[in-house]
Amino acid sequence: MDTNEYKDLFLAEAREYLQVLNTALLELEHEPSNRETLQEMFRSAHSLKGMSATMGYQSLANLTHQMENVLDVLRQDGMQIQIGVANLLFESLDLLDTMLERLDEPDACCNQVEQLVDRLRCACEAPLDDETERVDTVERPFDLDEFEKEMIREASTRGERARLIEVVLDAACLLKSVRAYMIFKALEKYGQLVKSVPSMQELEEELFDDRFSLVLLTTADDEILKTELKKITEVADVMVLDVAELLETAVITTSNADVVNVVLQEENGEETLGSDRRSVKRNAEKTIRVETDKLDKLINLVGELVVNRTRVVELGKSCAAAADLGSAVEQLDRITTDLQSAVMKLRMVPIKQVFDRFPRMVRDLSQEKGKKVNLEIHGEDTELDRSIVNQIGDPLVHLLRNCVDHGIESPGERVALGKTETATVRLDARHEGSYVLIRVGDDGRGVDVDVLRKKATEKGLISSAESVRLSDDEALQLIFRNGFSTAEQVTDISGRGVGMDAVKTVIESMNGSVDVKTVPGTGTRFYVRLPLTLAIIKALLVQVSREIYAIPIEAIRENLYVTPDEIKTIHGDKVINLRNEVLPLIYLDEVLGVPSTDREEILSVVVVEAAERKVGLVVDVLLGQQEIVIKSLSKVVEDIRGVAGATVLGNGKVALILDVTGLV
Repeated sequence: MDTNEYKDLFLAEAREYLQVLNTALLELEHEPSNRETLQEMFRSAHSLKGMSATMGYQSLANLTHQMENVLDVLRQDGMQIQIGVANLLFESLDLLDTMLERLDEPDACCNQVEQLVDRLRCACEAPLDDETERVDTVERPFDLDEFEKEMIREASTRGERARLIEVVLDAACLLKSVRAYMIFKALEKYGQLVKSVPSMQELEEELFDDRFSLVLLTTADDEILKTELKKITEVADVMVLDVAELLETAVITTSNADVVNVVLQEENGEETLGSDRRSVKRNAEKTIRVETDKLDKLINLVGELVVNRTRVVELGKSCAAAADLGSAVEQLDRITTDLQSAVMKLRMVPIKQVFDRFPRMVRDLSQEKGKKVNLEIHGEDTELDRSIVNQIGDPLVHLLRNCVDHGIESPGERVALGKTETATVRLDARHEGSYVLIRVGDDGRGVDVDVLRKKATEKGLISSAESVRLSDDEALQLIFRNGFSTAEQVTDISGRGVGMDAVKTVIESMNGSVDVKTVPGTGTRFYVRLPLTLAIIKALLVQVSREIYAIPIEAIRENLYVTPDEIKTIHGDKVINLRNEVLPLIYLDEVLGVPSTDREEILSVVVVEAAERKVGLVVDVLLGQQEIVIKSLSKVVEDIRGVAGATVLGNGKVALILDVTGLV
């Protein structure tokens, strides 16, 4: 079978299973007695093993199989996970991740896989204490409810017998659920199935070891049933017993007690198998996978539709004589708006897929630095544009690593300061209008702004005179300067002075902003503001000279009309007094290099804000709001300061989109 066409789907699902395993293993470290979490890990590892074997990735299957064995020992023996075993499982997950990245190099990690498989095997064979000694067979009641007993009684009046059939599969069987299904289909010809142990749902989920039991109402001979089932591949043994005898003793022997006792919560609307059903009906899939290229093409088409809608609306205004044109234009406007909204939601994904990688990262960093850190995550269901989610991961990594390395004290220091040994790092996200606010904070030592001034002066980033003039808030912004660091020595985590500069650069490239607040001795918090989407935005169109420019609405605080006598000059810069606040003015024709026009008696000023600083942009004419489709500039002109991109207007002309952060 050619599996290449399924490779991308396999990779996507395999990475989801790896994330589930990472998250569950972290939870298990905090709650070692949580059997549900352990069961979830076992199920995920088993599914990943089966997928890998089906695709022919035997090394992946072998490694995952040994992980499954370790989890099975913990699961069946009721043991609590130890730090050594947890680290070994984390190491296995890291290697699996590397192998997924190098699927086209099947022999790339062979030595590492062999070594890890041996270590995992040793972990399975480690001696157990007397209290956790494994029992191969466990006696437990074989319960039949009143309905099932009544079915057996009625069958006996028809000459049918109730038989308990125990099936043992090969230990190397990979697709146990498929074998179970084939066994059910084979037995349907001989009678009616009453009960299964484990349940049908557990069999389908493969929540059993190598055997399961069935109750069948039949007139067939026991030997016929055995012969029929042994014809099925990977069936190792079949035993047929009389249920009547079992009901008298009320006991059967099974090696699946721990699995059978697991309680699975059914989802709303899911139907489980009854006495007259042969399979489990699952909920309809609520999500589908779509290639990003196809999604991007759809977004581009909707963008073109939005541009042409604007043009049709403008033409409709000038062709009012046509009786039906007005209503047709209104309907087009409504439908396009609804379609645009629906398509934009397709791009929205929860930030959870980025946040999920951080608990493991913080856990490893805190161990490496000898610190105790508890990471709290909130708002992981907050949705953002897929393109932003794909880019925000690295900046957040830098912020979290700096919290652990710079912000958090050692356990001894914290106790001496009257704090708890375990520090708290908090990561949360929430919507604020059409922006998303992400906060990264710690309860560590905070930042001493005087130290920042001193370090910046020593590194030649600012002069001594400048350091004196800087306010505390301005001094805090020094941490985002290229080459700035307070670390005494360079580590693999920080100290080179490039991380925070990269954070600011990436965030501002997405029309976002980053700010920092601190209280010495109490902690530091970073605030990252990001737009919900980078595809279609609302903008204010303005005219400067003969050119039209677009200013993103989210950056605009208000529009003003200013008379010349209200304008003052401070240190050579034009400013106005806006409600007792000094507001600098930027004349767009000057900074953009377009021909100056004769100033009107009353100036139009657009007040914008970026990085907590406000300025007034002086323009010639305010044209009004409009939804615009953002288009990237070519590489020849993409680095122009103050320009974020371009858009096509309804009349077919191109307008530049201003980068307010760059202008401020």
